[in-house]
Amino acid sequence: MLQLICKNRYIISRFSSTTSFLNSEVANVADQRLQATKDIPAFKRPLLIPNSQNVTAFKDRNGDFSYYDLMAGSNTLSSQILHYCGKGSNSRITYLCPNDITNPMALLAAWMSGNVAVPLSAAHPAEVLEYYINDSQSNLIITTPEYEAKLKPIAEKLKKPLLAFEHQNFINEETKNVDENSLVLNSLDKKFYENSPAFIVYTSGTTSKPKGVVISHSILEAQIESLQNAWRFGSHDTFLHSLPLHHVHGLVNAMLLPLFSGGKIVMLHKFETERVWKYLLNINKLAKDKITVFMGVPTIYSYLIDEYEKLFSKDENMKEFIKKHCQNKVRTFISGSAPLPTTVFQKWKEITGHNLLERYGMTEVGMALSNPLQQDDVRKRIPGFVGQPLPHVQVRLTNPDNNKEVLVEAHGLLDEGLWSPEENSGTSNRSIVKIKPEASNDLEIVGGLQIKGKTVFKEYWNKPEETKKEFTQDGWFVTGDMACYDQTLNSFKILGRDSCDIIKSKGYRISALEMETKLLEHKNIEDCAVIGIPDKVYGQSLVALIKCRNPEIPNAAQELEKWCVDKFATYSIPTIKILENIPRNQMGKVNKADLVKNYSTTTSSQ
Repeated sequence: MLQLICKNRYIISRFSSTTSFLNSEVANVADQRLQATKDIPAFKRPLLIPNSQNVTAFKDRNGDFSYYDLMAGSNTLSSQILHYCGKGSNSRITYLCPNDITNPMALLAAWMSGNVAVPLSAAHPAEVLEYYINDSQSNLIITTPEYEAKLKPIAEKLKKPLLAFEHQNFINEETKNVDENSLVLNSLDKKFYENSPAFIVYTSGTTSKPKGVVISHSILEAQIESLQNAWRFGSHDTFLHSLPLHHVHGLVNAMLLPLFSGGKIVMLHKFETERVWKYLLNINKLAKDKITVFMGVPTIYSYLIDEYEKLFSKDENMKEFIKKHCQNKVRTFISGSAPLPTTVFQKWKEITGHNLLERYGMTEVGMALSNPLQQDDVRKRIPGFVGQPLPHVQVRLTNPDNNKEVLVEAHGLLDEGLWSPEENSGTSNRSIVKIKPEASNDLEIVGGLQIKGKTVFKEYWNKPEETKKEFTQDGWFVTGDMACYDQTLNSFKILGRDSCDIIKSKGYRISALEMETKLLEHKNIEDCAVIGIPDKVYGQSLVALIKCRNPEIPNAAQELEKWCVDKFATYSIPTIKILENIPRNQMGKVNKADLVKNYSTTTSSQ
């Protein structure tokens, strides 16, 4: 493998020695060009890929676009932005674009003009869009004709300029005549970007009002480098993308990571199970669009499993083909943004031969913990666990009774432990783990999860007091999640949000996520959410909200309650309530605070 590596070990791309367009002569030219332009901002480094005019970066409903097309079109759009915002002014630019080439164009154009990108979602109602635009103090709203009517009343109300564009007006024969070198060099210098915000991404708002998380270019670069080192993505990869683009999962992991790595993205306008399966299996698709990486939330994998059962479960030849194709052609499947049920992990393994790679992250920290890419006798993906800290990331667990006493601390290392290259398989799967003597006899150490490192955000937008509250005096970010470190497995497990997933009942701390995992083992439970209802006697009483696969079964609630008696400790047997659906957001998360409000008036002491 040939690596083009910039200052601070930033990996631009990894090219296979068999790649036709990269021979030793081209590699030498690329090396020289890299040295000559080492101070360009990270988001422009894909232009250093040899022959970038002919290397596809993006495929969507509009066609195929090269790295050069994307950069040239974004550059032209950035000149339009300068009519509204000064160059290098760090003005906030909110943008609402569909899942196609216009989305990265708007993002890159904001950066090329030296401003801050703020992604929006079409799934949000008008009042939420207005909140984001107003809270971020947006100087300009960018959109496409598809969403212009939705944003126009908001722009007029807030007196914000609205710029609507179509990709074909910015990626055409005229823009293709722009000199490639001028695209590389025609920008503010790297020093400007190192000290400037890249984007403001709003939290999901499932536990409190959404806050704008400010991610700088240098923090973004550290997040990308960490994932490149751990997951080994590069120009040999083609990503199938079907995620929302206003959260870290879809924006950073599934779009910017492949673009910064010289990979290719096949972008679906929206998630559809049949289309996803066709791409994964390369059915009626071009060989050049063969998918090697897919990322999804657990709900997506559940939908894909349901589609598989409906279409293929009775066709033994097709089942064999699917498993063989996925094992031989797809490099990895990744799950995140919500807990992965063990039943989904096991079923996906049965269908595709792949152990889903589960990881843990937050808007504020990017990705923090991950199971390994490489699997061997030492490095394993364990259902229900999220592995160890990624490179550049430090994690620690603190005593839940005081949130100060450190019980265990672990550091992720570049190219070591879980993140060793494939040829070093068999090495220890260590990160650097330190366990306090008082906790060393506990096989499972439970505590509040805190994170530190150069991948962690520095501030919430215009909320200095809230920012201060989220950090300890020694600089660790308090995630609000409870986690467990298993000494035997040498891996971390997320137990849930301390505010809503750790239920204090009858003197016990009970993990709602662990209960949900157990409940999903029942053949008639399709989805569930466990909540704690305020209770004068017990502190909180446990309620399991259940969506049944076969709701017509008589006395389903009573049957499930009997089943729970055999599966749970006496202090954690829940009351069962059957629902038609468990409400989830686009990322598969449940707003448990709303559920508690809705059901607290209908539930009393058990």
